[in-house]
Amino acid sequence: MSKRLKRSITAVVALGVIIGLFLIPGGKKANFPVAEEFVLKPIIKIPKLGPVDLSITKGVIYLWITVALVVVLAVVATRLLKRQPGRFQTLLEGLYQIASDGIVGSVMRSGGAEYFPYIASLFFFILITNFMGLVPLPFGAHGQLAFYAATSNINVTIALAVCTFVITHVAGVKKRGGIGYLKHWVIPGAPPVMKQFVYVLDIISEFNRLISLSVRLFANMLGGHAILAVFFAMALIFQNYLAAAVLQGGSLVFFLFEIFVSVIQAFIFGILSAVYINSAVAEGH
Repeated sequence: MSKRLKRSITAVVALGVIIGLFLIPGGKKANFPVAEEFVLKPIIKIPKLGPVDLSITKGVIYLWITVALVVVLAVVATRLLKRQPGRFQTLLEGLYQIASDGIVGSVMRSGGAEYFPYIASLFFFILITNFMGLVPLPFGAHGQLAFYAATSNINVTIALAVCTFVITHVAGVKKRGGIGYLKHWVIPGAPPVMKQFVYVLDIISEFNRLISLSVRLFANMLGGHAILAVFFAMALIFQNYLAAAVLQGGSLVFFLFEIFVSVIQAFIFGILSAVYINSAVAEGH
């Protein structure tokens, strides 16, 4: 059989499969509530403590899983080190190198060794939290398997940003003293009116950092998971095998892209935190 004939047969079979997928009925249409996948409903109801709701939601469970994984990885990484590393140890060493050289080493001129544990912990925590969002767990609507990232919740990202915000200013006060740190925000030699103006801008920029850190991570993770949910919902709405195959193929491509986004967002959050801490402890304005 010639190659041309083989190609023709393959093309005919592929065309027949496509036509078959298009013609085969997919059953009744179904609705997939995309918005409900991001609503944190209580899984374990706990009475409120004043205005604070202490109920256990899927977001809390995902964070617990992340903390457990971080602890396990830390124990494994410190107790099972080998001179000839395997694939797992090589992966961990590569991630450690990213935190050490790619984040702290590249931006922190001062205090790198002192604040590396925080930056590395932040990087690994966000990275694993993002990756957990790509693992389907039975916490979707009606107990179905679903994807959810704890970092797609603005409360989580604000809490992480507040940690960086507090550590940044504590580091600055520790390095320069309270008065010295406040003077550090003023440009030396600037006219008095300009000093006051710049001082106000610096105060505003510090709070803008808090907002930008939290919103950037939240928006990217929320947007990515929302697109994945929309792809799945469209497959249910059309109820056509060909449409479902195309949409799920697209969702697979976007899923792989989300792995890249998860790493990049953890890296960006870590490197911006390092930049902010460095600005507080480095010499000069």
